[in-house]
Amino acid sequence: MDFKRLQILRELADRQSVGATADAMNVTASAVSQQLKTLQAEIGVVLVEKVGRGVQLTEAGQAMAAAAADIATAMARAESTVDSYRKGWQARVSVAFFPSAAEMLLPGVLHRVAAVEGLAFDAHFEDPGTAHFAPLVADYDIVLAHSVDGPDVFARSGLTVVPLLEEALDVAMPAGHPLAARNELRPDDVIDFPWIGVPEGFPFDTVLRQIELHAGRPAQRGQRYPDLRVLEALVGAGHGICLLPRYTARASARKGLVLRPLADVKASRSIVALARQEVAARTTIRGVLDMLESEAAALARELDGSAPVARGAGGA
Repeated sequence: MDFKRLQILRELADRQSVGATADAMNVTASAVSQQLKTLQAEIGVVLVEKVGRGVQLTEAGQAMAAAAADIATAMARAESTVDSYRKGWQARVSVAFFPSAAEMLLPGVLHRVAAVEGLAFDAHFEDPGTAHFAPLVADYDIVLAHSVDGPDVFARSGLTVVPLLEEALDVAMPAGHPLAARNELRPDDVIDFPWIGVPEGFPFDTVLRQIELHAGRPAQRGQRYPDLRVLEALVGAGHGICLLPRYTARASARKGLVLRPLADVKASRSIVALARQEVAARTTIRGVLDMLESEAAALARELDGSAPVARGAGGA
């Protein structure tokens, strides 16, 4: 069984189209199709079937793609063992950050990277909805992601999930707002005030829906915008209240915004680092994941004295 053909199957599982797989592996689409046909003939099982104008993996294809991921992980570990003896490093690491994660972690991580001779670090911007973070591991070594549903939402076969931070989502309001005098807020306290929100499908909107369910009535949504800095500006100008991540919003609190914790609903987000298992097994990538963990732990200690988040791997 040819490992390169298994790699093609693995890429197809992640990228969902022959064309995207061909582009990723720098070959033609016809070459991808031919290699898949050859692999099917070798093992005597149908791995791919046509669906409309595209293709999808059969149940056997999905199982073989998962096996290919295991093989790739084992090979990466073997290469990592060799690296540890010859002290070789992957020269360049690409990491995708969503905006507030970059604001919190990137400055300190770059200081840590600078201490490693010969390591180049490329930071990239990505800010999709929760469901679209995991597929980005096909294009980057590491992807930083966040979810209000906990780190397990990203667990899937072939994916390593490293928890970094649990960050509370506080209700933000201008100084002088009627709610600012309270130390803690509940859904019934906030539901009848105008809200500045994020687009549907973004994690913070899920928390606002929890507030609506708990209060038993809809919130009055005003503007929807995906950029936290814009939300802060609108709230500061008196257009409504919003949810802001506590660590990220600390500078805004110094500019006059008031942050209050929210009780009776799960108002927090999990920030994690994602990578393919075979990528996470590389010596350099493990080192960068350690840097991200260390920076996150230092940030948590600085801001509220919390203990670092325990490291764990996903991929059942």
